[in-house]
Amino acid sequence: MKIICIIILQISTYSSQLNTIISQYLGNSSTENVNVSMSVRKIGSGEEIYAYQSKMALPPASTLKLLTTGTALDILGSDHTFKTQILRNGTIENNALDGDLVITSNGDFSFGSIRLGLNSLKEIVDVLKSKNIKKITGKIEIEENQHFDIPSEWLMGDLGNYYGAHPKQFNYNENFYTVYFNGGENIGDSATVSGIFPNSESWKIENLVKTAEKGSGDQVNIVNLAPSNEIVLTGTVPQRSVNFEVKGSTPNINEVFIGLVKNECLKNGIEIQGNEMQVNLRNDTLAVLNSPPLSIIAEHCNFRSVNFFADGISNFLKSMASDSVENYDDFLKSYWKTRGLNLSNFKFLDGSGLSPLNTLSTQAMTSFLSKMYSSPQFGSFLKTIPRVGKTGTVVSLDPKGITDGRIYAKSGSISGTRNYAGYFLDEKNEIYAFCIFLNGFNDTAQLFSRQLLQNLMFKMIDLNQ
Repeated sequence: MKIICIIILQISTYSSQLNTIISQYLGNSSTENVNVSMSVRKIGSGEEIYAYQSKMALPPASTLKLLTTGTALDILGSDHTFKTQILRNGTIENNALDGDLVITSNGDFSFGSIRLGLNSLKEIVDVLKSKNIKKITGKIEIEENQHFDIPSEWLMGDLGNYYGAHPKQFNYNENFYTVYFNGGENIGDSATVSGIFPNSESWKIENLVKTAEKGSGDQVNIVNLAPSNEIVLTGTVPQRSVNFEVKGSTPNINEVFIGLVKNECLKNGIEIQGNEMQVNLRNDTLAVLNSPPLSIIAEHCNFRSVNFFADGISNFLKSMASDSVENYDDFLKSYWKTRGLNLSNFKFLDGSGLSPLNTLSTQAMTSFLSKMYSSPQFGSFLKTIPRVGKTGTVVSLDPKGITDGRIYAKSGSISGTRNYAGYFLDEKNEIYAFCIFLNGFNDTAQLFSRQLLQNLMFKMIDLNQ
């Protein structure tokens, strides 16, 4: 009985200290209208040991990537790979492919990702060389039989930028291109485009970018509604910058990639004639190119908050579902219902958290994280989550090393929202799940919010104090 009383007293003191930190934050006139929600759950018992408005449905932002990557690992396993087939539609005779080179994917969103160290153009050329093919009489074609719509709930201003690229069945290097700007001599001067790679002759680009002061960084917004080829460049780049890089979302990746393959073939002495071929020739597989294991992709997804990978995962999971499952929202709710987790009160419009209309509660997030602990893939999942003060997007959150690497946290931010979710170890190495959502703050409140989040995380790991 005495031990139970001590535990209850500890939890009561713990809750009081966290409540005080939140109350002090909300006591500021700049933050009094901010929604704060927090949940801490002990993994062993599943008990929610601390809750502050933890049932409130709020935008999860990029913390949703935990739900996406965790679900994928739980279903597919950490060693799962995605595949791209290189096919021939014709016959090979006298060092020539008399027909088409066909590329088809099962939805590999990591194909050609430089981030992952992949060089898919070289791999394709190496396949042709291994078959002694020096000429292709037909065309290079990309075959797709699935269509994934860009979520209509995404903001129009996001779509043309690299973080708003949406995966298709076939993808290449996260479907982005880079625009290189030269800033003007004076503030307000027009900035010039020194180059674009990869490029497409079909693009119609209007450059409205101006010059801002030195050190102003990337303030460029790329406006494009795929699959339209009309692209508008707006915003600013720093004064006198040279080849300043800004990334955009490629609206016609199939066309761009075919052009890249042709160029790579020509550089290696392989001729592409581009003749029209018969339609009923037999397809034979020349090679299958495999992605890195899902665990590696998920780690990059969470460490660097890669929207493209998260939405590629959600597309793939959705494509596996039965015909009765119409979208990712249905898929997640249906799957986790079988695992005893009710997500019916929330909305999942994408896998990345980019839509501001996604909703989740901190209580549901810690419930999910608790469920993942019982998954055979938990060890792999935990490795995909950055450690505060050590790695990923949370490396600068604890510059003095107060948390000693005991917090695994995925960050998430969209306009007016700042969130963290993950796991932490107390001083006895017992594991807990946590989630903190802040929503509805303005620029002034944002100055106080980082300190609040740090204070909450520093205090939440001190369960035995």
